[in-house]
Amino acid sequence: MITIALSKGRQLKDFIQYLDEINLAEWSTALKSVSRELVIQTKDTRFILVKGEDVPVYVEEGIADLGITGSDILIEQNCNINNLMDLPFGYCHFAIASKEKKDVYPVVATKYVNYTRQYFDSIKQPVKIIMLKGSVELAATIDMADAIMDIVQSGKTLHDNGLSEQVRLDDINARLISNKHAYFSKYDEIQTIINQLKVKNNVHN
Repeated sequence: MITIALSKGRQLKDFIQYLDEINLAEWSTALKSVSRELVIQTKDTRFILVKGEDVPVYVEEGIADLGITGSDILIEQNCNINNLMDLPFGYCHFAIASKEKKDVYPVVATKYVNYTRQYFDSIKQPVKIIMLKGSVELAATIDMADAIMDIVQSGKTLHDNGLSEQVRLDDINARLISNKHAYFSKYDEIQTIINQLKVKNNVHN
């Protein structure tokens, strides 16, 4: 039995759509039937649905053998896991956004504190970072911060809040990760899953 940690929300919908494309009907059918369940089981696989930021934690702790999460979370958390492969969905990117373009952004609101710190250190610019767990757009809209550091997909949310992208940074996509011990102890089963997911991935590339 392989346990896979998945994040709820948009990424789960993208994953189900991808499963339909590669004809993994058993997984797709099981995940489409989810209402409030947090654990879903098929013949050979168990899925656990958790908050996006927690996927690498469940994998690192060995509760899940595999996980699907965004590369943004992996960059921010720096967990001790195996980063096995890119998946062709969940595309977005990091960006600095504000109401108007400025030469410097002394105060930045974000939930990606480590990434933000690394970026401003790299350009040798002092910054005060305000950590928020909710919608960071508000911080720039009401001038609590000069800008925000967030992930951007279409830019609609920024536009709706009177903000615009000023600096585009690293691209992001979904990744398949594994627990380091499980990768060796369940190598054959994990490799089978990798091969199943690679079929369509190669076509996308």
